[in-house]
Amino acid sequence: MKRPAPFNVCVRYRAYPTGAERVRFCALGVVAGFLSLSAAAGLVICSVDFTGTEVPQGWTVENGEYRSPEYPNAVDRIRLEYKGGGGSAKVYALFQAGAESYDVATLSVASSAAAFDFPATTDFRSFRIAASDGWRLDAFSAVLSATSIDVPVGVVISNNVTGTSFDASWNAVEGATGYRVYVWTNDVASASAGTVVWQETFANAPAKSSTVIFKDEFTDNGTSGWTYERAYASISNGAVRVGTTSDKGILVSPSLPAFPEGSLMLRITAWRQTTSEGTDMPIGVVSGGVTNIVGVIVLGDEAKSHRVALSALNAGDRIALFSPTNKTSARVIVDDVAIISGYSAGQPLYIVNGFDVGAATEYSFAGLPSVPVQFAVEAYGRRGVTSAKTGVVEIDLSNPEVAKLNACPLSSLAGLDNTYTQDFDPLAALTATTGDKKWLNGKTLPYWQAYKGTAAATSIKYNGGAENHGGLYALSTNQNHAVRALGAYSTKDDQYSFGISFTNDTDRTFTLSSVAYSAQQWGFANATNQTLSVSVMVTNGLNWISSYSEGWTELGATQSLVYSAEDVHDTPVSTPVDIVPAEEISVAPGQVLMIKWTIHSLKSGKSGMMGIDDVSLKFTQQPIMRRTVIRIVDNAH
Repeated sequence: MKRPAPFNVCVRYRAYPTGAERVRFCALGVVAGFLSLSAAAGLVICSVDFTGTEVPQGWTVENGEYRSPEYPNAVDRIRLEYKGGGGSAKVYALFQAGAESYDVATLSVASSAAAFDFPATTDFRSFRIAASDGWRLDAFSAVLSATSIDVPVGVVISNNVTGTSFDASWNAVEGATGYRVYVWTNDVASASAGTVVWQETFANAPAKSSTVIFKDEFTDNGTSGWTYERAYASISNGAVRVGTTSDKGILVSPSLPAFPEGSLMLRITAWRQTTSEGTDMPIGVVSGGVTNIVGVIVLGDEAKSHRVALSALNAGDRIALFSPTNKTSARVIVDDVAIISGYSAGQPLYIVNGFDVGAATEYSFAGLPSVPVQFAVEAYGRRGVTSAKTGVVEIDLSNPEVAKLNACPLSSLAGLDNTYTQDFDPLAALTATTGDKKWLNGKTLPYWQAYKGTAAATSIKYNGGAENHGGLYALSTNQNHAVRALGAYSTKDDQYSFGISFTNDTDRTFTLSSVAYSAQQWGFANATNQTLSVSVMVTNGLNWISSYSEGWTELGATQSLVYSAEDVHDTPVSTPVDIVPAEEISVAPGQVLMIKWTIHSLKSGKSGMMGIDDVSLKFTQQPIMRRTVIRIVDNAH
């Protein structure tokens, strides 16, 4: 994101050390007597406007020394423009308390200007300028330290992921002087194991059809005391399903003995039945007929052990396992439920905790444990100003070669003016050498999927427009360039599409207000036209973007551009596309928006290369409608 240029204020005055008979300041772009702060610019230019013959407010003159006001936060640098007729001047910086001074410089040249940077570890708030006779200061400006640093964006995990390593990169943040990286795991191997004091593995749960609701209490299967509310059906031996296709479900354990407080932990293995299910699964304790939610676990697509801390349990309390609350139709598979006493959960195990990588915007991690890990990065500026951490990016080092079906949370765009952008330049590092590179849906470019027909694409390589074989390509005029577009050589027989999904994880409805991108033609190989179309679909669950033959709404299409038949080019012909949907495309809380680009060809066999670049998707939030109730009271009665 481009920042506006710093708001530059230059204060000019003439200083006469023998009495300062006349002092005149003029400032550009600042209202007289007010402090100019521009926090949005990252760096803040601070000054005071002086007009007239008197010493300006906030400044003092004592024995030929000019003293600045005390600034509200630390000063990174000052700039002076001065002239001297053989004399000299001393510039001092004062610490915040004003008692201790720092000798900045001695100025003695006849006509010059100078800028002074101060150590980031100091806290300079004001200045003294002591000049000899004949010396004149023409301009003074003070640059305050940044009041905030933006969160880094554009986090990319490259395809170079192994069981013990991965590469991460992110966009530079203006005003940042460095970055710290974090890698951690929620694996609990380092915590104390405790003792299992109650357990249910559902070993005797019978295999049932998914359409059968299992209504008894396991009494005929060797397991007693389990009850259901709304629905409870088994899925297979050793695991059960909570919830049906038409309703939520609650599974309640038998009555438990009393467990005194003391590092109690509930352990449960759970996962979503399908990728269209919800993710937030509440855990409750039923005590005295009242259910209290004690935790929420986030479900994934694969079986995973989760742990929820418990307080003391009274005799007769029961554990309630809910299906996800953020979907009307939601099913979860649960297994191996246990209560552990004396367990110490600890905090997420940091493997790399705030490691300073300096000004680098990429880092290679190695020697990591082969477990699912999370990654985040923060930026920092001078004098300890630190941004918030980026959103968490998950990397499964235990299974690094698996594509992932995922969707970009709309909440992550809140600080980006609700706009998602992608220039595909992260593909440059991956395709800097010749040959096929591994493409993993959801991983190579976070949240992006690519398909040949309805089959997921598995490879991508560099091309400059001369390719005439079907495939997914990272396009650039030169393989050594740091820029890329995303495209494909598509035929009627092998039709390629690629796109991204968004999930509305907020409590507000979002509307897709504009779709902008560059449509590019990189080469022709026959006389038939091609079309690059962009389509959207709003669904109640995430699915493979090309598995739908119906339900898509086409927003626009770009015909093959100006190339003539049989032409091959190494530079693209581009058409800027900016679409405002004719009909409102709304994404309600819990819904998923999918958007895809498809390259259509009218002829079998050879076709041509088309692609997209500089994608910008703009969303707007709809306000929450609230009802106001007005009560009229008749005071006469």
